[in-house]
Amino acid sequence: MKTIKYTFFFALATLLMAAECTKGDEEFYNSVYTTVPNLVNVETQNSYAVNDILWVNSNFSQFLAEPNQSTPLDIFKTTNSNKFSFLYSIEKQNSNAVWQNIANEDHFILDEGLVSINNYITAYAIYNASAQEYNYRGGIKLTEPGTYRIGFFAGYNGQNFDLISDSSTASTILTIATSANNIDAGYYTFTVN
Repeated sequence: MKTIKYTFFFALATLLMAAECTKGDEEFYNSVYTTVPNLVNVETQNSYAVNDILWVNSNFSQFLAEPNQSTPLDIFKTTNSNKFSFLYSIEKQNSNAVWQNIANEDHFILDEGLVSINNYITAYAIYNASAQEYNYRGGIKLTEPGTYRIGFFAGYNGQNFDLISDSSTASTILTIATSANNIDAGYYTFTVN
């Protein structure tokens, strides 16, 4: 009989805890979400040759228009964040038609912002107080001929990808679902001659 009581108590406690895990948990973390399209730009060109540089940039105002809002959102005031990050990858198709990650620091050129490169590229658009905007620009030197693609990781809404404010300020964490130009099904594919 004790086993049944303990089993019942454990099952009831588990159900009550599961019932409390809702989207309301984000209130604890002070997270907010919005959608603003086209905050990232892949600087495309008509053709690519070996040693060309493919640039990706993100330059956006601290004041963003939101859907169904008449006043722009001041993302700096909302988040106290000096940077927003997003992820992307650079891959090359090998002779077996398999995509291989080629992101490495040796072929990367940083013009504005910050970057961290591992299996993917974490780009950081840094706040420029005098311009009241966030800026990132990074380039990948294309060292070999072949077929390449840049990919952006699906975001919280499952369609776009995310720009996320730095959470080290203990302020509101803002996730912006955004998009980039020339992207088809999450990728920009191109050929280097």
